[in-house]
Amino acid sequence: MKRMLPDRLWICFSIGLAAVLAGAGLYWASPYAATWDEVDFSLALQRYDVLAMQPHFPGYPYFVLGGMAVHAVVANPAKALSVLNVLVLLSAVFPLVWLLRRKMALPAALLAALAVLSSSYALLAAARPMSDGAALGVLWWYMWAVEWAHRQTTWKAQLFPAALFSVLMGVRLSYAPFGAALLFLWYEDWNTHRRLGRVAASVLAAALFQLIWVAAVARTEGGLFPFFKLGWAFVHGHFSEWGGTAAVSPLPFSERVRRFLLDNFLWTGIGCQNAWLLATYAAIGAIAWRAGRFRLPRALVVSALLYAVWALLAQNIEKPRHLLPLIHFTLLYVWGRLLAAPRRWGLALAAAVVLLQAAVGIGQLREQVATPPAVYQLADELRDKRQSFVVYTWEETRVFDYLHVPFPHKEVFHFSFFLQDKENYRHATIYMTNHVVDGFRAQGVDVSRHVRQVKTYRSSPLADPVYGTITLYEWMEQ
Repeated sequence: MKRMLPDRLWICFSIGLAAVLAGAGLYWASPYAATWDEVDFSLALQRYDVLAMQPHFPGYPYFVLGGMAVHAVVANPAKALSVLNVLVLLSAVFPLVWLLRRKMALPAALLAALAVLSSSYALLAAARPMSDGAALGVLWWYMWAVEWAHRQTTWKAQLFPAALFSVLMGVRLSYAPFGAALLFLWYEDWNTHRRLGRVAASVLAAALFQLIWVAAVARTEGGLFPFFKLGWAFVHGHFSEWGGTAAVSPLPFSERVRRFLLDNFLWTGIGCQNAWLLATYAAIGAIAWRAGRFRLPRALVVSALLYAVWALLAQNIEKPRHLLPLIHFTLLYVWGRLLAAPRRWGLALAAAVVLLQAAVGIGQLREQVATPPAVYQLADELRDKRQSFVVYTWEETRVFDYLHVPFPHKEVFHFSFFLQDKENYRHATIYMTNHVVDGFRAQGVDVSRHVRQVKTYRSSPLADPVYGTITLYEWMEQ
């Protein structure tokens, strides 16, 4: 009885902390659609149209469908999606505990799961109207299902992870590298039974599960051919123009790797740009390395490595949220090593760190709601201007459309188009954002002599690293 009492206390502590995290995430779920992609998803709850980028390709049908269900209760579409993300992400406590329970006691498994899910940056990124939070939650269910099927002997058990992988692709297609876990499952099935028909049936079932959402989205776009034609245009643009991939980024590869590892993964992902939290994890990592033995499932490790290569080369280096799975997997490994050894001080240490990172994460959640996004601040201030004017922007114009602002605004990427178009506004004040000025500069056009800085608007750089700071300029004719 004396030994059971502390365990029950740790379990109660973990349940209480989970309730706090859920309450904070739901209460401070972001009500703002402040980026192009967030607007895409928010508009999709009102009218689903992939061609109109509501949302963009491939349509994310399961995420949008879940958002529509929450939208029936939560009026604000952006907040409805944010709430959905929080709910799905925190549901991952169950598969995480089930994965860990085979290697440690229940109190340790609960604390380790919460140490992963209370990651400060992951909490912040999940409470926004993107599909990252929901995808991360589904990913953990999928990884658990793969391990569960691995321990079964029946062929039908393989249908469960295949179905969950289909859900994952219908929530976030960029998590496709984690499909490697299914390949491990099929390979082991072949080694055990040596029956090609079983493997072929598993592959066919997985393809049919994917076809469910692909066919559903394609039907809304007029058929498979128009859908794949739209997909090709989107993929081509992602890898050749605006996607921020290694193929189109002006960053040297060595600088890209540095930003990937140091800025995005360690400083932002693990430390949430908090020096105390990062230093704490440096100490925890050192202790965990010597604390005990713990191995992640091989399928998880290999698929995570494939995803790391994908995130480095084929994702926008300016957006650390693309590293969320790698952040979670790293924390799982660290806490698994620390808590796999049955030491009471390990539980106390984990509880202290979880409280620290939960406090940092909740603080960031409060800030992102209390301080409107920079583009919202800009829109509100421009609404009050009485003189005739026009604003030239980059992606900000998508948010202006979403907010139904009463003033004229135009998206402009090329300096030659700007020179022609501004002639239509000879008697109006011409404004432009810093992203337009920087874009002209990247084209070899220095407009510094023609612009006067008006005002800078700032919001959370963690919540929006690209448009968290917007500077408004006025164009001055010489």
